[in-house]
Amino acid sequence: MNKQDRPLLLSAAIFLSLIGSSVATLVYFSAAIFFGQTKELVEKLTNIQAPQNLSAVYMAVFGVLYGLSLLGVIKMHKMQRSGLSLYAFAQISLLILPLAWIGTQAFSSTNTIFTLLFITIYGIHRKRLQA
Repeated sequence: MNKQDRPLLLSAAIFLSLIGSSVATLVYFSAAIFFGQTKELVEKLTNIQAPQNLSAVYMAVFGVLYGLSLLGVIKMHKMQRSGLSLYAFAQISLLILPLAWIGTQAFSSTNTIFTLLFITIYGIHRKRLQA
């Protein structure tokens, strides 16, 4: 299947995932590099219960996982099926990491809903992707 025959829903999901994963990769790597300022902003602007659990390593790991997610999306854009596995692994890891690192107060139902929605959309179109 060539890219012109790609279903609109798949194209839209890929487009949104490209934007989200690209921005998140840049933001988390920047947050890791400038962690002192990042921690101050997190404490000032959020209701995180345990900001002492945040670290530059935590931000860098998130940057790596979002980078893997971006790579998966790029592969799906090229109609490569392996991109779905990479994307799903990275996104599920992004849901689990905060729970393991910070605790149950880090659970995000919004992130979970969108992660499952996008994995479902990609899964529905899995057969269109080439092995």
